[in-house]
Amino acid sequence: MADNGAESGTAQRNQGITLIAFVTALNVSLIVFGIQTGLFLLLRNKLSRIFKPKTYLVPERERTESPPSSPWGLVSTLLRFRDRDIIKKCGLDAYFFLRYLQTLLVIFIPMAVVIIPILVPVNYVGGLSRNFSTNTTDDSRNINSTDPQGADYSDPGAPKSNITGLDTLAWGNVRKDQTNRYWAHLILAILAIIWVCGVFFSELRVYIKIRQDWLTTAEHRLRASATTVLVSGIPDKWLSEEALRGLFDVFPGGLRNVWLTRDLTHLLEKISKRDKIHKQLEEAQTELIRMAKKEQLKKREADEKQARKASKSHRPSKGERLERQKREDDEAKMQAEGGQGVSSGDRHEVPHDVGDAEVEVETESRRDSARPSGGHVVTAGLSKLTGGLGKGVGAVGKTGQEIFGGARNITHGIDNQIETTNGFVAIGPPQGPSSAPPTGGSDRRRVQLPDEKDLPRPSTQGSNHPHDLGSEERVMGSSAAQALHSRNGSTVSQDTMLKGESVEMRHFGNTTRKATNLDDTLDLETKRWYQFWKPPEGGYASPLPQGYEGDDFPFKKEEKKTFLEKLKSVIPFLGATELEPVEYPSAYNEEWKEDQDSGAEWEKWVKKSKRPTHRLANFDWTPSWLPGLPFINKKVDTIYWCRKELAQLNLEIEIDQKNPERYPLMKSAFIQFNHQVAAHMACQSVTHHIPRHMAPRTVEISPNDVVWENMAVSWWSEWLRTAAAVAIVAGMIILWAFPVAFTSSISQVSTLTERFPWLRFIDENETIHNVVSGVAGVLPAILLALLLWLVPIIMGILAGFKGAKTGSQKSETVQKFYFAFLFVQVFLVVSLATGLLQTIQDIANNPTGVADLLAENLPKAANYFFSYMILQALSVSSGTLLQIGALINWYIIARITNNTARHKWSTNTKLPDVNWGTYFPVYTNFACIALIYSVVAPIISIFAIITFSLLWIANRYSMLYVNRFTNDTGGVLYPRAINQTFTGLYVMELCLVGLFFLVRDQDGNVACAPQAIIMIVAIFLTAIYQLLLNRSFGPLFRYLPITFEDEAVLRDEAFQRAQDRRLGLDEDGEDDDTLDKEGLPGHHQDGSQSNSMDGGDDKPERGNKLANFKPVKGIVHASTWAARGGKSTYNRTFGKAEKGFKNVNKYREERRQKDLEAQRAIGEALYGGFHDEIEDLTPEERDVLVRRAFMHSALRARRPTVWIPRDDLGVSDDEIRRTKEFSEHIWISNEGTALDSKVRVVYGRAPPDFSELDIISL
Repeated sequence: MADNGAESGTAQRNQGITLIAFVTALNVSLIVFGIQTGLFLLLRNKLSRIFKPKTYLVPERERTESPPSSPWGLVSTLLRFRDRDIIKKCGLDAYFFLRYLQTLLVIFIPMAVVIIPILVPVNYVGGLSRNFSTNTTDDSRNINSTDPQGADYSDPGAPKSNITGLDTLAWGNVRKDQTNRYWAHLILAILAIIWVCGVFFSELRVYIKIRQDWLTTAEHRLRASATTVLVSGIPDKWLSEEALRGLFDVFPGGLRNVWLTRDLTHLLEKISKRDKIHKQLEEAQTELIRMAKKEQLKKREADEKQARKASKSHRPSKGERLERQKREDDEAKMQAEGGQGVSSGDRHEVPHDVGDAEVEVETESRRDSARPSGGHVVTAGLSKLTGGLGKGVGAVGKTGQEIFGGARNITHGIDNQIETTNGFVAIGPPQGPSSAPPTGGSDRRRVQLPDEKDLPRPSTQGSNHPHDLGSEERVMGSSAAQALHSRNGSTVSQDTMLKGESVEMRHFGNTTRKATNLDDTLDLETKRWYQFWKPPEGGYASPLPQGYEGDDFPFKKEEKKTFLEKLKSVIPFLGATELEPVEYPSAYNEEWKEDQDSGAEWEKWVKKSKRPTHRLANFDWTPSWLPGLPFINKKVDTIYWCRKELAQLNLEIEIDQKNPERYPLMKSAFIQFNHQVAAHMACQSVTHHIPRHMAPRTVEISPNDVVWENMAVSWWSEWLRTAAAVAIVAGMIILWAFPVAFTSSISQVSTLTERFPWLRFIDENETIHNVVSGVAGVLPAILLALLLWLVPIIMGILAGFKGAKTGSQKSETVQKFYFAFLFVQVFLVVSLATGLLQTIQDIANNPTGVADLLAENLPKAANYFFSYMILQALSVSSGTLLQIGALINWYIIARITNNTARHKWSTNTKLPDVNWGTYFPVYTNFACIALIYSVVAPIISIFAIITFSLLWIANRYSMLYVNRFTNDTGGVLYPRAINQTFTGLYVMELCLVGLFFLVRDQDGNVACAPQAIIMIVAIFLTAIYQLLLNRSFGPLFRYLPITFEDEAVLRDEAFQRAQDRRLGLDEDGEDDDTLDKEGLPGHHQDGSQSNSMDGGDDKPERGNKLANFKPVKGIVHASTWAARGGKSTYNRTFGKAEKGFKNVNKYREERRQKDLEAQRAIGEALYGGFHDEIEDLTPEERDVLVRRAFMHSALRARRPTVWIPRDDLGVSDDEIRRTKEFSEHIWISNEGTALDSKVRVVYGRAPPDFSELDIISL
């Protein structure tokens, strides 16, 4: 093992890589940077979907105005973008990541200005070596190469040195007779430590201020996440809604909702299986329809050829073929855009209609309940506005108008558009959400609230509730059910909520249980003399929850278990509760046989043997990606088999969703308070009188961020999983050292030639030596990057396995694991002289030798990190701009794999996201490396400045124009990143301690003992400072102080008055100036926010049943293209002015403009006009949505639509009819889809099962 590990420190075996290697690495990096940046500047204005999708393909309030076309204008726009706008459009995580890079620049720029002018002359002038150009290849066996001073002590009068290249500017170049120069290193190190600590202090102050401002904004306080707490580890006797309400209503404002969680693992497994089968059926049906169409085209071509032979006519010209192709494309476009098609099995459970008043929501819910559960439905026009993509922008829900201005410009070809938009087609240019002035009616699309019957019933959470709450009461909601819970009016009826004051502003009081006998509150049990573990009698009894009835837990049935069952219940991963078997009815016509499919439309074109087939796995646990084997796995017709399985699963899942009481309760609950301050107080209070009970408590949980699969993980299972995950990470750190060591050994050509005689020919030829040295400067960094690519994926899997309950907790876990891995592998393993295992053994044998070990080896690896950082800075920053992964996915992978309408729709609408847990540690590790070498090798500050500057610009562009952040941790990763950066300070201090002790004077004595002692003191002071810093700021990292509540209430009131004006509820008619004085946030002062891609469109407002709409003064409307401004306007006018010239440039501009309009149509049709923000809804609407949001995802899962393309042969319609005859439990539709002239699937709307509720952030 020692032999294998000996290679892991080859980055420091020499005094650094040669100058040739470094220059080669720099040149290669500059070439890569130039190519990638040049391609980005060339393509960014042509490929909006890749390089600026956030200008149109996100909800309106997240959109950023399209950047200028010129490179300098782009840079200027990036630099001038306000921080508050970044927070509004990207969230706190993105902002604090950019701020972290900015903070590192604040640290290293002053350090470079101060340290480099002082230490570089101190190290170089009069030093041991001035050989700056190349490394010596002379025999240096008599040189003490492990000495940080790089000198041969055998003859103090004639010092020798193997120091060359950039090492001449570093620590080891100081002569032994000039050791007093090391006082400069000490002073500057102390100043650097003080400066870094001061910056971190100010950053944490700024962090808590920004986070507190964000948490107390009126918009955020309306969200469910602001007032909801996840409580884990609830004891059995407290595991009821009545008990939790009675316990937590002590906090101000009382409770609004309580959601007890159930172990729905079995139901989740069924839903996951259904999703796979649904996808498989959708792909098979699409393949069958396309095969039939291709065969029809082949037959048509053969018939035409035969007809031409008979008539002796010429074959059609290229122009005639293109004309027919264009005509067929136009027909497909009209079919997809019109939304016409056939549908069967739609239970109308997906809320996707619009209305113009609240009363229509109530009538719509009654209308839904009267709809049939299936049937043959033909829809056209605007009958289903969940189509989004096909229904355009500015649509009026009742009029049935054409979306994009009728059928104008139908004659335009769509072949190039399909290639650009991945199958999405639009008839005309988008008009924008505010192309028409707002009216008091229904110009604004609004969500249809879920039916009250769809909200959970009492059985959803506790089927054995001690009180009969009645059919009108809903446990999962802020329901009237709770009127029975309180004697002093702590809850109100649902009717009062809808008619009276805002549900957000109600006040509640504390309640207590009824005590019939006060003696029950005393502990009168007599204690035996030997029962030392019990308290003396006469004290108070353990608190009892409200609704508690003796020792029997009212929600659990007493079941007698055998000893084996009890033993199994406590074994980790085997203790899952077994559910009682249920007999489900058949979901399909069992008399139907495959032979009855004779006469189907597909039989006219496709042989039965050509139909899609697959082989079944013999076991349920067999991975789906494993291929089936002949004679082992049964071969079945994919469509017939999937129909049976999907129908049965749909029925079983719907039955299970209606009977959630079958599933056991888990010891956790979501509790929503009426006031934000109450939620934060509940998290900081000691809730239970026994340790580890009702803990941990987590606030700021978004419904979309909950990892429902892990809600069933118990606390002891989570502990065991955590231990296993930590052990796996430790194993990865050790095992990964070997391939990482190999990458670092490649950079040391001289060491390799010395160790392996057969490589000595490299040193014998100067040209070969220079070439190999150049390759050695680039190849290690590339190999290391490839090795590290797999690690974040594994870390994410481990974080989920560990039992994280939310995505935020997963990100925090990954951040801790990944930073530890990177710091050890990228820094320590590369730097240390021996392998990782040998290093651990050495430290265990001699713990006090850590400083010496670091001091001996770290300085020699400095140049390796120069090369590594500059390569990462130039390649990663330009790669971030170029979006290489998105380009490959869009133009290669998507064209190969995206064969269904749903695949193409998903590819179009899903924007890149960022996993912050794996993003932060990479740059934190860079910061630590730069801090460690800031004194030992001062010029690393220059590379740090270059690295963080380029990455800051590239990531700033990516955050603003490319990435979309669906979930936000609230910036909680930022304090941990700062604390992890302290690692760099500690290692730097330890390294300096060892270096000072290793410095010898001319007599061989320790020359810098005072400096070393001072640095030891600095280590302890730094640790104390960090401890005090976290103890002071720690509680404010996550929780709000009560001092903010009064000010937040004032802002809430001002915000509510502005909302009343927007909704037409304010009868006082206050002026806008009044709202300004009340301190309303700027983007609500005019009642809307202009965040569309054109920069000038205001969102039209909707009416309300109580009053007519009153538009806010000063709203200026601009046409879609006129507001676009700049180069786009120039192109349009230039195209008209040059109408008579058919030159290449004009053709390209027209094509690009058409592509951009088609791409914008996707975003406007999907998001335009919808209430994508919760503040756009009334309090009553918000409450209904929130009550539904924290239902378990398994209970909210809807029946998916098998969305297939419609064809002119009737195959698609016939398949839907036959599916309906087979089962009414399959929802299949071809609405809004078609096949073009090249048999490619095109679509003009969102899938029928898409709901606008999914885009509302709660």
